[in-house]
Amino acid sequence: MNAKFKPLGLVAAVAAATAGYNGVANAQLELAASSDLGNLALIPYYTVRDGNVTGVHLTNTSDSTQVVKVRLRRGTDSMDALDFNLILSPKDVWTGFLAAEGENVVFNTTDSSCTAPATVNGKFTMPGIYRADADEGYIEIIGMGQPLTETAPIAVSAKHDSTGVPADCTAVRDNFFANGVATTTRGVVDGETSVQRVVSTGTTLALNEYEAPDNALKVSYFVRDAGSGREFGNSATHIANFLVEPSITNQQFGLFSGDLLGFDYPDLNGGTGAGLDRDRFKELRDVLGGASVINDWSANADLNVGTDWVITFPGQYTMLDLPHYFASLLTAGTDDAIPCNAGAPIPANTFDSTGSNDPDDFSVAGACDHRDIPAVATFDVYDREEQQRSQPDGELVVSPALPGQVVQTLLPFEVNVVQWGAEPVLGSENSDIVVAVPDSPFGWAELNVTSSNSKVQAVCEASANSANFNIGEGLDAIVGAVVAYGCDSTDVNADEIPKIGFVAWERSFPANPDSNYGRIVEHSYGGVGS
Repeated sequence: MNAKFKPLGLVAAVAAATAGYNGVANAQLELAASSDLGNLALIPYYTVRDGNVTGVHLTNTSDSTQVVKVRLRRGTDSMDALDFNLILSPKDVWTGFLAAEGENVVFNTTDSSCTAPATVNGKFTMPGIYRADADEGYIEIIGMGQPLTETAPIAVSAKHDSTGVPADCTAVRDNFFANGVATTTRGVVDGETSVQRVVSTGTTLALNEYEAPDNALKVSYFVRDAGSGREFGNSATHIANFLVEPSITNQQFGLFSGDLLGFDYPDLNGGTGAGLDRDRFKELRDVLGGASVINDWSANADLNVGTDWVITFPGQYTMLDLPHYFASLLTAGTDDAIPCNAGAPIPANTFDSTGSNDPDDFSVAGACDHRDIPAVATFDVYDREEQQRSQPDGELVVSPALPGQVVQTLLPFEVNVVQWGAEPVLGSENSDIVVAVPDSPFGWAELNVTSSNSKVQAVCEASANSANFNIGEGLDAIVGAVVAYGCDSTDVNADEIPKIGFVAWERSFPANPDSNYGRIVEHSYGGVGS
């Protein structure tokens, strides 16, 4: 994907253990068991640092064509670093891998399945807008919808022939332009309909109608370091019934272009910004909101074993007043810097705490950051025999600790990597958290996590009235956009910070690198109050 395709884009595989999550049972949205499928999958970590590549494997297990959003979120603040639409015919499989190429992050694929936009020489190159700090992050894969029948034009055009090549990907891509009109213009009409040419060499237009996507996606991933010979991977975290209505969006414009049917949607708060199937992040918090993370650790230098914990808080961007936040990024370091403060949500349709929307007041603008992060983490660290005791000054300790001692740290990012022992496994830049466990080579730990108590947690949303957006460039577009944006703290439980992740193990053999290996063990999760 090149940068011009997203002119001013806003927020432009481990199967999670189900037994310990709080609020698993939900009439609509639920965490899928490790062997089950979903229409939302979350890959908790990708990295292209230090020679690592991250592979992604998607399978459509259904008999229906699936339209899927694939989106990379950078690890520091979950801005939309790269996204595209993927159209999978029935029983189709798509694979690709992320790698660094010079200063670029590139999503490579040799797969022929249709994408919108098309790849360039088999590659999507990350646009520059959120490229900084995007060497690592997490991936959202969201089912957007499926045609009502397999005789629909998009299904016919996406279907592979006997040689494995789709019939007409150019015609498929017609459906993802903006401002479609049912009888006259190709593109997205609304979240439920789109228009394409019957064949890309003709002029006859045809309408596609969609329904909610099946729970048909099977997603897995791997992280490979070719230099050391280490590879590990697993299934993604799958969510069933995430979208209960279709959410077909264009891949041409975004929110700051005034388009609520654009590439920023669907996201982890639901369907299109035009109001379809929204407010899902509160339910997702219920499903993924266990209070603690539980897993093993090892810092066994004698056996060259190391472990890193990945702790990802997906969807934190839904808790930002995004136009306001983007303005803070755009003006950072300038004389006219606009802060993104914590605190109670300011009234909707305003940019500053006075409600005046006067540019002279923007330097003291009101609260726009309602995220859970930086989360407060309390570690209970155990060795395997529960016998050793260590109390290095100012460090985490192997339990049991002295009475009354509480060891806390902050998890500042959307994707956090905690290193156990002297040497890192993943080589992350997203965190400098190192657990000191000098008296024991291995054990287990429970990490209790609570939301930032300096903030009022809220979910933020664009208005369905896109006419209020000022289409333009840079700060002008942002200032115009704020009149259609607001944040709501109602029913947002700060104790339900969503969490996914795993422990990455590495065993190395310096004398024989070909014998190096790694493995992933997904986290378990304690309920609220555990």
